[in-house]
Amino acid sequence: MSHFEERLEKDLNQIRERVWEMGEDVERALRNAKQALLVRDSKLAFATVLGDNPINRESRACDRLCHRFIARHLPGAGHLREMAATIRVNVALERVGDYAVTISREGLQLREDLPEKFIVQIDLIADESFQIFSQARKAFKEGNAESATTLMKMSEQIEGKMDVIYDQLFSEGTSLGARTTLTAFVVFSLLKRVADQAKNICDQTVYAVRGVAKIPKVYRFLFVDKPGSGAAQLAMAIGRKNYPTSAVFRAASSESSKELPPSLAEFVQERGLEDDDLNVESLAALAHDLSEFHVVITLSGKISDYVDRLPFHTSALEWEVGSGAEDWAETYRKLHSRITDLMDLVAGDEAA
Repeated sequence: MSHFEERLEKDLNQIRERVWEMGEDVERALRNAKQALLVRDSKLAFATVLGDNPINRESRACDRLCHRFIARHLPGAGHLREMAATIRVNVALERVGDYAVTISREGLQLREDLPEKFIVQIDLIADESFQIFSQARKAFKEGNAESATTLMKMSEQIEGKMDVIYDQLFSEGTSLGARTTLTAFVVFSLLKRVADQAKNICDQTVYAVRGVAKIPKVYRFLFVDKPGSGAAQLAMAIGRKNYPTSAVFRAASSESSKELPPSLAEFVQERGLEDDDLNVESLAALAHDLSEFHVVITLSGKISDYVDRLPFHTSALEWEVGSGAEDWAETYRKLHSRITDLMDLVAGDEAA
């Protein structure tokens, strides 16, 4: 190994070690913040707040080292990707440190104990988020893109769990005061953000190892219509043909069905659309899984005609496309246009 290569490797290992140690400090701050909140330990909360100052200094030092490495070594593609990823991971770690500070500060504002059920939920969500965060750091350190990809899927599951918690937190009849409710909401939101930052670290791991800037997001859409309409099944077929990798399309109604209306079956074949697995699911059976969808789209009537209340992170659209049986070609035109516009809106250039 040449002197130049030895110097490069030495500088690289120094940066890797400092980022890892900073992450250890951030994890410790997170766990202390949770502990201070749940047991109302003001001394630990203040110590966590003040302990963020060394983390911030270390973050600035890591950033300087990364930029100095690039300027000094003019690295090739592999090392340059690692430095770019490390700079972004450094930012993610610093932000998670800030989350620990805010959780601690929120705990200091409490004037009464949180209800036991929310203490249990905070404990569970925190442990799950922290575990994903810890494993994401490990995946980055080891350059394990496979593990990072798996962890990204795990982090996304946190969002669905939060919808249930938010519903409980703001449900009618809750006995929590305004201050306590707000504190719990902020804490739960920050715990979710920890999982989000873990996902960002995983994104950077995949980028550093494989050169993939970011794994495209897969959007999930649910078309809802009246029983026997067929419009939701047509929308599903259009979406699957045009966006097979960037979106998932499903259909639901008050009654499930595995059959296409005869006239629609003929039209689908004429248009060259796949007619396999165009089942309409029971909306009642999907009631507890609506948080899995990014958007619920009604094709006839208002969303309130079908769903009493949408999950916190799910959006709704109301498309009146008319009776498909009267003119499938016109219904096809409307649906194709609106699905294209929707995918352009949510996915942009990644829609494919």
